[in-house]
Parts: sequence; structure tokens; C-alpha cells
Amino acid sequence: MEVVRRILERVLASIERGDPAAYFDPAIIAADAEWVLTQPFEGRTVWTGPEEFVEFVRDWTEQFADWTFQVERVIDAEDGQVVALLHQSATGRDSGVPVEWKLGQVHELEEGRLVRVTNYFSHAEALEAAGLSE
Repeated sequence: MEVVRRILERVLASIERGDPAAYFDPAIIAADAEWVLTQPFEGRTVWTGPEEFVEFVRDWTEQFADWTFQVERVIDAEDGQVVALLHQSATGRDSGVPVEWKLGQVHELEEGRLVRVTNYFSHAEALEAAGLSE
């Protein structure tokens, strides 16, 4: 669970500094780690490696002003899986409309390093995917 907490802290700090690439630490994230969405975004569902992850983060966040997320819970789901329940908030860059949503991630670890994170568009979906319930 600590690896996932460190990754999430690094991702948020790097985005706040305007440098999404600064999150990557090869000691805790595999070079070929996958970022997976359960629904297509920009015509894709999978981004592989640090360069593509940075591309995803930039594409996702550029449509918002004041984008951020908070970690609500981190849960050990066993079998190398850790669930992160997040709360994202932002303001539409063009519309000025505030938006908030809760999403979940299932992080898959091997030998203490992230190899895949799958993003779900609700806490319940992420928990169910990891064989847990609320």
C-alpha cells in the first residue's frame, strides 16, 4: 500500500509543479507499466510507459483549470492489488463550470513496483474489480 501512496503523492506533486514527468521513479514504477481506462479517452484505453502516461495526464488535465485530486482511501486487496479511491475536482477551462467526481483505481504490483493501474469511473466499480465491496 505504501508504494501506491508514494506514487499518488508523486503524481499530484509533479502535476502541481507543472511537470507531470517528474512522478516517474523506476524504483517503484516499471518502465513498461500500463495506465488503463475502462472507457476510451481520446480514442484510447491504454497508455504504456512514462512518456505515454505524461501524454495522458496532459490531455486529461488541459481541459481543466485548478485540477486536483484527493486520496480518500487506499485498500490492500491482496494478490498484488491495491485499490485507491480518489476524489477529483476541477473547473472547466472554457466553461468555468466546477466539476467533481469520484473514481477508483486498481494498482497491480509485482516485486514492489507498479506494472498496471486500471481507472474506474466510480469507487464501486474499482472495489468490485478487486473483489471487494463498500
